[in-house]
Amino acid sequence: MNEAAASRRALWDPGWYNLDQSLKVGQRAELTFLDEGLAADRGYDLVFANTVGGRWHHRWATVEGIEHAWFGAVDEVDTSEFGQYTFRFADGRWVAIEAEQEPGGVNAASTGFPVDECDRAWADTSGWALAVTLFHLGGAQPHRP
Repeated sequence: MNEAAASRRALWDPGWYNLDQSLKVGQRAELTFLDEGLAADRGYDLVFANTVGGRWHHRWATVEGIEHAWFGAVDEVDTSEFGQYTFRFADGRWVAIEAEQEPGGVNAASTGFPVDECDRAWADTSGWALAVTLFHLGGAQPHRP
């Protein structure tokens, strides 16, 4: 099986401060990843880049699925709004997490979202990390600063 046809697992672990990439299930986009050695150390095929500088590579891929360990299937994580990341779950719930001043706090949430189960410490302990399944990966292109 060629690499493009195989699903690959990637770790999206937020660095906050609007450094992270937005993701949406079904979206095909050019995504940026850290050096692949780091991914293997964390138990994934790839790790999304979210820092300034560093050894990155870019790959086209389709987002096949996104999963949060505690809250389940995610349809989208939107990092485009300054200072806030919004997680939209497959069951219709959503939560907006502070990404700028004291990252990890809940700014707002849909009715029925268990805000009391969120821990501000997750911002520093990978509690908002997502397991992302990617499909149709294109070839790696090195980042050129």
